[in-house]
Amino acid sequence: MGARHVEIVSRRAFFARGAAAAVLGFGRTVLAQVLRYRRLSQPVVVPLETVATPWRVRPFTAEGVTLPSAATPNQPVRVSGMIVRTASGEQPEQFSAVCVRCPHELCDVDYVDDPKRLPQEIVNEIGRAVTEPVYVCPCHNSTFKVDGERLSGPAPRGLYRFRVTMVSTSAVEIAEVEEDVLIFV
Repeated sequence: MGARHVEIVSRRAFFARGAAAAVLGFGRTVLAQVLRYRRLSQPVVVPLETVATPWRVRPFTAEGVTLPSAATPNQPVRVSGMIVRTASGEQPEQFSAVCVRCPHELCDVDYVDDPKRLPQEIVNEIGRAVTEPVYVCPCHNSTFKVDGERLSGPAPRGLYRFRVTMVSTSAVEIAEVEEDVLIFV
């Protein structure tokens, strides 16, 4: 048997390597998020005045093209979405736009602007009090934050997201959508 080499690593080097690995992992996650969006056939332009009030939702329809890997590739599709202002200001980050189809069984979600109106069974499933509006799937009670993040329920992931690409003094522009939605619509 050969001699075994054991490397002694200082605590500082151990933490530095761990931090570097975390940064690389986070960077790949961010890059994956960037690569997951696809341009719409044409941007959706929503008048700013219709989303002037925080938490008031506005529906819209976007046009895209199915991905080459979809069952029916390169076909025009319409994707229903909702946009909501989440904070005051005129930056894209102050708006959230999501596809209204639940990724579980493709039922259309409902927007619940007053979390006090949520049935107790949904609050229990979330496991904590809800203080902001949410989307709820009426089929199986999957629940999502307004940014699409999954809170509870059988949905395997959050709602598909649109990217708000520009805000002007008169309009909000939505020009991209998560590309995975272009496989399943």
